[in-house]
Amino acid sequence: MTNEILFIPTANANAVIMSRQKTIVGTYCSLSGACPSDRCHAQCNVLVEARGHLEGTMLNSDARLLDGEMSAGIGEYKIGKNVLLKAMGLGSCVGVALFDYSTGISGMAHVLLPGASNDGKTKHAENAIRAMRDEMIEQGAVKRRIVAKFAGGAQIFKHMSLEMLQIGDRNIKSVEETLKRERIEIVGQDTGGEIGRNVLFNAIDGSMIIKYSNGKVLWI
Repeated sequence: MTNEILFIPTANANAVIMSRQKTIVGTYCSLSGACPSDRCHAQCNVLVEARGHLEGTMLNSDARLLDGEMSAGIGEYKIGKNVLLKAMGLGSCVGVALFDYSTGISGMAHVLLPGASNDGKTKHAENAIRAMRDEMIEQGAVKRRIVAKFAGGAQIFKHMSLEMLQIGDRNIKSVEETLKRERIEIVGQDTGGEIGRNVLFNAIDGSMIIKYSNGKVLWI
C-alpha cells in the first residue's frame, strides 16, 4: 500500500507524518522537544493527533492529508499542489523550492550545475529556476507572489580537485543571483558545510524540511 502523508499543525509544533496501513512509519517535527521519535512518550500531542486522524477518532482535527509525494531527480524539477516535494541525496547540488502562498502551487528543482546552458537543460541553476517558475505561472501561480527557499551546496569530497570542491559554492551563488535577478524573494536557505542533505518541501504551508546525512533535521 502506498504511504499516506499527513501534515499535522498543533499548538506546539508542525509535523509531517508518513503512514502505511494506519501505522506511523516516519515523522518530521518542527520542534525537537515535541518530535515524535522513539524517545518521545506515547502521549506526545503530535502523535496523538496523527493516530487519531488515521483511526478516524480525532474530532475537529486540523490534520491535512497530502495527495502524495514527488521527487525531483538530478537536473529535474517537479511542480505540484498539496504534495510533498523532494530533492534527495544533495551533496554539492542545491534543492530549490518555489512557492506561491496564494495558490499553493509549488515547485522543487534539483540543481546540479551553476549558470545556464544553451540547450535549456534544467541541470543548470538559471535554466531550472526560470523554467520551473514559468511552468508554475502557466498552472495558475501568481508571479509576484512566488517566493523561494533552498538548501544544499555542501563540500563533501575533500580529496577532489579545487574546481570540483568549489562547485557547491558556485551552485549556491548561481541560485542566489538567479533568484535576485528574477525578483523572487528568498525567504529561507540552508547551504554550505560538509554534510549531505535530503530536502522535503511541504506545499501546504511552504515549510522546508532538511534532513542531514548525520540524522539532524532542520525546518526552515
